Amino acid sequence: MSSKTLICNFQLAYQPIEQRYGIDFTDYFAEDLHLLAPFERDGLVERDALGIRVTPRGRLLIRNICMCFDVYLRKQARTQQFSRVI
Repeated sequence: MSSKTLICNFQLAYQPIEQRYGIDFTDYFAEDLHLLAPFERDGLVERDALGIRVTPRGRLLIRNICMCFDVYLRKQARTQQFSRVI
């Protein structure tokens, strides 16, 4: 839900997700938000207490930004990394 909302609207409010799923957004998505930090430092994303907003410059990289919220992509990357070592 978070990736779809972000890619379609270039913004994501925490409250609707917190209410729908009964979670604290920043706790539940802590790893995702950590991965988002470089985009924020580069001025491609802005975060505040209410949510996330993709800046006009960041819109060109929206797919990369949304990858921060892709758990399956991270699992796949870890599996491939492990396989290469063996």
